[in-house]
Amino acid sequence: MRDSLIPGFIFLAAIAACAKPSTVASDPSPDGIPSVAGERALQTEAAVRTREARLQRLDDVSLPLLRQGPALCGHEVSHFGFRYLALEEVEDEAERDAYRELFGVGERPTIIGVTRGGAAQRAGLVPGDAIIELGGVEVPSGAQGSVEIAFQLVRRRAGEPVPVVVRRGRESVTLEITAQRGCDFPIHLSPSDEINASADGRWIEVNAGLLRFLESDEELQLVIAHEMAHNTIGHSAQDREYDRLRGMRGAVRDAAAAAAGGVAPPGEFSRAQEREADYVGMYYLARAGIDTRGVARFWRRMAAEDAAGIRDRGDATHPAYPERFLFLEEVHLEIARKLEAGEPLIPDRAFRRF
Repeated sequence: MRDSLIPGFIFLAAIAACAKPSTVASDPSPDGIPSVAGERALQTEAAVRTREARLQRLDDVSLPLLRQGPALCGHEVSHFGFRYLALEEVEDEAERDAYRELFGVGERPTIIGVTRGGAAQRAGLVPGDAIIELGGVEVPSGAQGSVEIAFQLVRRRAGEPVPVVVRRGRESVTLEITAQRGCDFPIHLSPSDEINASADGRWIEVNAGLLRFLESDEELQLVIAHEMAHNTIGHSAQDREYDRLRGMRGAVRDAAAAAAGGVAPPGEFSRAQEREADYVGMYYLARAGIDTRGVARFWRRMAAEDAAGIRDRGDATHPAYPERFLFLEEVHLEIARKLEAGEPLIPDRAFRRF
């Protein structure tokens, strides 16, 4: 079960600057009208460029949250800060042409995105670099090469220098990349038009519709921090436990629920979950150096888009927008007092990882 930001309601980065301008011809017919095949190639290229720009934005804005989050999430992994792809991994022929044209992707795994401020950028890696060796191991062509890269990276600890050899144009370049530590919450992009995001306890999914709605990176960071908090507290695990207990009856169910931490009926319980995630999410923002002043305005914009969320409905699974706005303002004041006093940015209110 997923924890979502908004209940049932219907998200460009610098990578566009790294992409080469399109040279795909429209293949005009004798009378000057572009062919369907040529137009399809142009539209496919635009779709690939847009998708990769959104992925780049997600990587760029989430890295500060992940890097500064281990004190809250309680775990960490190595973050290298780049995405890569080999043409063999792209099934659609038009998309293969687009990746070749936009990012120079070939048979060897090629870097298609470098996270702003991440380990790869610091090492000097750039989109278009074809990875030849990693950690002293030759990287084969095709999908097997991508598997080898993943295998090599997962073995490396944060702070451990890893040599990497890339082909850049006609030159071979040797660099050294040192991973950064951070929370282990992979962030995925969904093509859904719904203005929403969700978490399942392990990863986070952000909808394309939400990316289009958000006006700033700070709003996106608010959403991602909220979903990180859901995963941190273990709300998905709590929901699964409630689903299990629903099959019991009477006192047996009530006793089991109490033993599981006071699992309540779904409406009330979910409201409590959302309030916890809003609270802990603000601390993720603050720890990443993000000013929490004014982030609550996100809920005023949501109210303008979804007026039904303004009113407090008794059967609603999420708090009403006015309540969420005022609560975030309250948490901002709590964080501001701690910053002024030089106190650690750790939530005051107890939350238990399930």
